[in-house]
Amino acid sequence: MRVIARHWFRALVRENFLRDRKAAALLANESLSSDESHFRQERLLRKTLLAASRRIPAYRDFDVPADDVRSALQALPVVTKRHLLAGKGDYFPALGLDKLWTARGLTSGTTGTPLEIFRSLSSVIWESAFINRHWQWSGFAKGMRRATLRGDYAVPASRTSAPFWLYNQAENQLLVSSRHLHPPYIASIARELREFQPYLLHAYPSTAYELALHLEHVDEYLEIPVVYTSSEMLYTHQRELISSRLKTRLFDHYGMAERVAFITECEAGSYHVNPEYSYVEILDDDGNPTSDSGYITGTTFHNSTMPLIRYRLSDRSRWKPGTCACGRNYPMVEPIEGKYEDRIFGSSGNPVSPSLVTFAFKGLRNIERSQVAQIAAGRWEIRVVPMQGYSAAERSALMKNVREMVDPGIDVTVIECEDIPRTEAGKYRWVVNECAVPAVV
Repeated sequence: MRVIARHWFRALVRENFLRDRKAAALLANESLSSDESHFRQERLLRKTLLAASRRIPAYRDFDVPADDVRSALQALPVVTKRHLLAGKGDYFPALGLDKLWTARGLTSGTTGTPLEIFRSLSSVIWESAFINRHWQWSGFAKGMRRATLRGDYAVPASRTSAPFWLYNQAENQLLVSSRHLHPPYIASIARELREFQPYLLHAYPSTAYELALHLEHVDEYLEIPVVYTSSEMLYTHQRELISSRLKTRLFDHYGMAERVAFITECEAGSYHVNPEYSYVEILDDDGNPTSDSGYITGTTFHNSTMPLIRYRLSDRSRWKPGTCACGRNYPMVEPIEGKYEDRIFGSSGNPVSPSLVTFAFKGLRNIERSQVAQIAAGRWEIRVVPMQGYSAAERSALMKNVREMVDPGIDVTVIECEDIPRTEAGKYRWVVNECAVPAVV
């Protein structure tokens, strides 16, 4: 009952008429000219800088100009998670304390210590509005059936008999336990999704992929018009199998707990920076703007409680020139390259694209889950959860594929294990670097 009550409360806060009104305004903004969009972003940026100068000690002496705030922004330093953790007195409101009704968000901590972020109630509603606008790009409308397959609590992890899901009447949502997404429970989850017939499945890439792997193994399909992925890297091999086995169209989304960037995949497959959400820069290792690959750096627009200014993430991308067939004038970027800490390096010491690593798994059908870990310079450990039918021959084929299709000089070991744990937030890291890497400052 408490779980159901919590979802009713969330719907009341996030799915209300204010959210709907903001989402409608965002949709209307898509028809703005480039000049109108530029003017609106200038206004939002100035509002954020004024809020920072009032509430955040580090910016108390910053004189916010009446115009050309973009140029003024460049005078401010780039900050990172490390700065915030070490300097609560500088970058948090009220020396790290705030009013009881302030919303709080927590980063997943996949790269170290979790970070708590203070949020205004308005920013919570805006976040829901941006997500809703993106869903509407796919044809989703309020009231349609949707299913969620993420890290949300639906039923106790100890449950061994169906149901492994919970129906949330407030949002017409089937909330599925991702902790039961493995034999012998996954077959009943697939049957329930087939019966529920959601228009949209909101999932981590890894959970949607696990479902697709099961469907491939039993040679079955689901028909879900839209799969909306977020919170993890979406790899090419995952996209291909999810699209095929769920007979779906993927709409990927890049966001984070700090809420300094919101990047959404459109109908034409382009990744768009949402200019009404934040001011995004891509900076090189020295903190300078670059047209090459660089760190995504953002300044919040809608969180006046704790505005983050030029906050550099560990994720990387690059600007994509040109215009999109979808017709929106929003800036485009290449697909996110992933966190610095999740980059792995080959025998030569150069980074290896996770998309290249996927070639090692081509043709292997009896691996339920895997993880590629860098455990030392020039050394990888591939952890696999075997399915029925897995054999020494498949193990040998995996190692051969790595050397023939990925890196002939890499020292690779394959380890079979019963499970590969997710993070506390329920996220799954397919590529992980577990040896010392240069610090992100």
